[in-house]
Amino acid sequence: MNAIEQDARTFDEPAVVVGVDGTRTALDAVRWAAAEARVRGLPLRIVHAAPYVRGQDGPAARRARDILARAFTVARRTEPGLSVATHCSGQPPADSLLAASENARLLVVGMGGGERPQEVLIGSVALDVCGCAPCPVTVVRGHLDRTGWRPVLVGVDRPVDDAAVLDVAFADARLHGDRLVVLHARHGTGTAYERAAGHDQAAHMATWDRLADELAPWAMRFPDVAVELEIRHGQPTPTLLAAAVQARMVVLGSRGRSAPARALFGSTSRQVLRRSTVPVTIVSSRAARPEDAEPGTTPDRESVATGADLDPHDRSQLW
Repeated sequence: MNAIEQDARTFDEPAVVVGVDGTRTALDAVRWAAAEARVRGLPLRIVHAAPYVRGQDGPAARRARDILARAFTVARRTEPGLSVATHCSGQPPADSLLAASENARLLVVGMGGGERPQEVLIGSVALDVCGCAPCPVTVVRGHLDRTGWRPVLVGVDRPVDDAAVLDVAFADARLHGDRLVVLHARHGTGTAYERAAGHDQAAHMATWDRLADELAPWAMRFPDVAVELEIRHGQPTPTLLAAAVQARMVVLGSRGRSAPARALFGSTSRQVLRRSTVPVTIVSSRAARPEDAEPGTTPDRESVATGADLDPHDRSQLW
């Protein structure tokens, strides 16, 4: 075990987990994760992978502690009443996050635009964990709007195949009081002849009726979620990216069919992750079916700063 690694038992309870690496992108992820943890009534656990550290002292150890201290401070400033803990792992980044997320309700990571070298690594880790995490993964990027007027956007092919994705999308929309837009992209049909003869319109309506029927179980389970079903012609990736401009978040599934982590992604998920202007939540085949949780309760602000909750990286009084 790495000498700087702390006790991982703090991750035995349900929590929101966020990975940090010292970048500004990672701190955006911390802000997002802290707000999400507060809404869900869960603690926040901050993880930094530091296989580069060899001992408790020295520049590398100080860098790891500074990264966690800054992330801790950002979390507490974002949500002062939140229970926050940090963990420094000696494993590689993807392995650290996957281990920490075994009991998590949500794993949060950042992804920049890829213009700088460090953002290439961030993107790599995000892609690695999204395909095989045991819980939904939110990749924080682009426009972060939590005002509530933007809907949750979920892309589906067939609801029966995307049940876990719909579970997450409906639960998130209810938790935040948002509308839910269910988007289905039709492609490979709709020739000029079909449109002129009215056949394409008939096919469109048949698809709409089928999807509405298949979505009925979720509408019954989540009667307080306003749902809009949209069917658009076009390839899935550009269709989703165009619709994401008006969304708060996009929810997609991964298509796991082979062992390597990246192979667990379909091309649509990969491209949307890389190009989306808003956060994207990926639900892998490993992700357990989420509970139909009621909106979370905010932790008692008076109980946060007790001795039991003190964290070795709490330097909030210094900032």
